[in-house]
Amino acid sequence: MGRRLRQRVKAPVTGRSAAERWAKALEQELLAQLLAPEPEPEKPPPPTFEEFARTFLDLCQADRLGTNTLMNYDVHLRLYLLPVLARRRLDAVTPKDITAIKKSLVSKSHNTMCEVLKTLRRVFNRAIAENEIKSAPVDFEIPRRKRKPAIAYDDQEQVALLAAAQAMGPMFVVAVLLGLDGGLRRGEILALKWTDVDLKRGLMTIRHNLVRDKVDLPKGRTEDEVGLTMRLAATLRGFPKSGPFVLDNHGSHFQEHHIKSWMKVLVKRAGLPWHGTHVLRKSCGTRIAEGGGGVAAVASHLRHKDLQTASDYVDRRRGSAGAIHALETSGRRTSEHSSVLGSSI
Repeated sequence: MGRRLRQRVKAPVTGRSAAERWAKALEQELLAQLLAPEPEPEKPPPPTFEEFARTFLDLCQADRLGTNTLMNYDVHLRLYLLPVLARRRLDAVTPKDITAIKKSLVSKSHNTMCEVLKTLRRVFNRAIAENEIKSAPVDFEIPRRKRKPAIAYDDQEQVALLAAAQAMGPMFVVAVLLGLDGGLRRGEILALKWTDVDLKRGLMTIRHNLVRDKVDLPKGRTEDEVGLTMRLAATLRGFPKSGPFVLDNHGSHFQEHHIKSWMKVLVKRAGLPWHGTHVLRKSCGTRIAEGGGGVAAVASHLRHKDLQTASDYVDRRRGSAGAIHALETSGRRTSEHSSVLGSSI
């Protein structure tokens, strides 16, 4: 609905022609006022960091982010970001605040600091998307994560681990092979259902992941098919179905603490060092790399979305093998050269 503008004024001039000129000018002035855009209401100031932090978590939940992601955001906010920024307005965060956050993380690992700063950047990006702020109030660098070499069991250690599993029973063999051959994560092993396994096609579809003892979507929120090795397929084919889950616990799944305790017993029986449960998946990736599989093979089987993660398995081993070959070749040449010199003397 348009605006109405009405004014009753007395002409400040005398004479008909002067009054007409004055009226015409007034008409133009009033018309300009009517056509002028309405002034935008004054925007309230941005919320405090604490206020938007609650909104941020609600939005992440609405976006159906993974359980681990949500819990990590919550921890980063509560323990590291809110103690420094809670009462600060979103547009008033300063470089000194970033320094204070980094100082509070001195006792934590390098990678923890990287992840906390990533969470802060995501908060700012979401605030921009929600029109709470026009741009990030402060620019800061996020260091690259430090990548550790994959710790894996070698061939002999894997044989010893499987022997220990066979001594304990078929369920433990299935659990170990789902990691060593299937490359599944701990939660994916526990959440795997028989409906996810297609023995005719030699495939299993990773649809579920146990996170904090709750069945969730896999990491990356996508379903992926994984091929079965012959020994894994044969083991699954001979394993009795007692419920919906492959590793079934009276019609439900086992908890994460169960597989941890299983692995500790297996490792002790096999006489191996303890490297956690994820070592099964890492050993799988290492086997693919050492068997000649390239980055694509590792990434496909382990379902890595980031090829850099997969390349760590391949590049380091090929690089190391190449270095050893060069050193051995150089050593032989040096030895031959020394022999020639010795004979000439």
